[in-house]
Amino acid sequence: MSLITTLKHDHEEIFRLLDECRALGVVTDEGRRKLRQVRGVVAAHLKREDDKLYPAMRKHDETRALGEMYAQEMRAISSEILGFFDRLESGRSGLEFAREIGRVIAHLRQRMTREEVRLYPAFEMHCE
Repeated sequence: MSLITTLKHDHEEIFRLLDECRALGVVTDEGRRKLRQVRGVVAAHLKREDDKLYPAMRKHDETRALGEMYAQEMRAISSEILGFFDRLESGRSGLEFAREIGRVIAHLRQRMTREEVRLYPAFEMHCE
């Protein structure tokens, strides 16, 4: 399986699990268990990007700047997302928690869409 196929599969898995979380309710034990699964998939996905995608893009003049821009953006987003998952363990709930999970999901969706539309095609064109 190619790197891009794997990364896109990660995206699908993340959103499948998030949909299951919503159906179960994020404040239920089962919903929180699913959120912990999401954290594992997100962490593995970020590691694949850091270890394979961005280094390959840095090797090519055509993709170096784009790859670096996405890598820098992802460092900030990663901090927010992984911080959210870490705070999940505190057992928080209520309106502020619901807002926070909404923001995290929106950021994930936006970022993953941008990756699939711009970043991954550039990688496939110049780095594979």
